[in-house]
Order: sequence, then C-alpha cells, then structure tokens
Amino acid sequence: MSRTALVTGAASGMGRIVAQRLAAAGWRVAAVDLNADGLATMAARSPNTHTYACDVSDSAQVRAVVDKVRAELGTIDRLVHAAGMAHVHASVLDHDVAQIRKMMDVNYIGTVNLCQAVIPAMKQAGAGTVVLFASLAGWLPSPGMAGYTASKHAVVGFADSLSYELHDTGVRLLVLCPPMVETPFLDAVRKENASVLGNAGGATPESIVDALEKALAKPKSPLFVFPGQARPAYLMRRLLPGLARAIVGRTVHPTE
Repeated sequence: MSRTALVTGAASGMGRIVAQRLAAAGWRVAAVDLNADGLATMAARSPNTHTYACDVSDSAQVRAVVDKVRAELGTIDRLVHAAGMAHVHASVLDHDVAQIRKMMDVNYIGTVNLCQAVIPAMKQAGAGTVVLFASLAGWLPSPGMAGYTASKHAVVGFADSLSYELHDTGVRLLVLCPPMVETPFLDAVRKENASVLGNAGGATPESIVDALEKALAKPKSPLFVFPGQARPAYLMRRLLPGLARAIVGRTVHPTE
C-alpha cells in the first residue's frame, strides 16, 4: 500500500527535492507551500503529487490543509517540515521588529502548528515519522543573523522537548540542522545583505537531502542530524566555544 507524506516548503529548495524524491519512490505526496505557482510547476509531471497552498504560520490554514490531505490521501505517514524564511540585517539593534516577528511566526510557530496538526494522529496510530528542518544557525550564532538565529534556536528547543513526549510512542522524530545551502532561500539572503554570510558558499541541496535520507534509513540515528560541514561546526561550538566565537567574529563582518 502506498504511503503518504506531507512536505512543506515544497515549491523550491530542499523541500522541493524531498517531495520529488518521495513521489519518485512511489509515495503519495502532499506538497505544501505558500507559493502556489511554484507548487504547480514542481508537481506538473508527478501524478502522485498533490498541491496545497498554505501559510504555515496560520494555525487555521494548517489544520484545514491537514484535514484535507487526510480526506483526499489518507493517513499521513511522514511529515517533512522544510518551510522557512529569513531576513538579515547588519545590527539587530535597528532591525525591523516586524521582520523578526515574521521569522518567529513562520519558522517557530509554523513548526508548532504542523506538529500539533499532524502528530496526535500519529501517536494514536503508534506510527509515523516527523522531520523538522532547523539550521546550524540554531546552534552557532553569527553577526547579522540574530533574528533568524533566534527563530531556529526556538525550533531546536521545541524539538528537543517534543522528543521526550514522543519517546516509546512509535513516532520517530528527526531534526535536520544543515549549514548554508545553495537554494533560492540563500539567494534571497544574499540579495538582502550578502555581508552576513562572510563571503562563504553553501552546500548543494542534493547533498543535504542525501544526508537526511541516510539518517532516515538508520533506525537509531540521533535526534539532531548535522549534514556536511554542519557537524564539525557544531562540535567546535560544543567543545571549543571560545575558538568557535573567535572564528565567526574574524570571518563575518556585516555592513549596512
């Protein structure tokens, strides 16, 4: 019997790749994004991909879409929540608070909304897999990205707490914490203020999704998955925090 996956952020970037790969593997895919045109393009050649426009920061929209997916496609066996956004600014002291609030609404509250709408039925069934996209930024702060980092810190803390609730329920939780990835998301950050990236490039989105798939294939993968260069950066932050701060401070100098 075919399984059903709900993938947010499916119109572009890593969410799009995840949705396409699941569809190619025979899953029924509920592709969710605010960008309806991007969803239509992504799903054009995939008869088992079904598209749903939704603002993940709106709890009523999320619940309505989840209910519709269940009615049309059946039980949701896997949730991959990749939707997110970023605004960057040289100094948090004069960063538009409306932008910071929007990041918290989309990145953190959006995560809460999807989990509350999807996971209870998984717990009742005693089965399901949940993948949440966090970020290395949630562990390794850097100048110019205070608002975004705070939103991803919130996702990390939320997921860590949630993992205790899901212990021994049959619901598996993984949290992907990638480094910078060359996607339209990163292009938008560069357009807004490239100086916050310290002239660094990102990993390919395919390599990050490869790492996620490898983690999913291992029944005892850790809760937090650090693909590519994220793992050594995370370990440096944990074991050598002074060195980590010195490297970030030396390489990232945001300008207006």
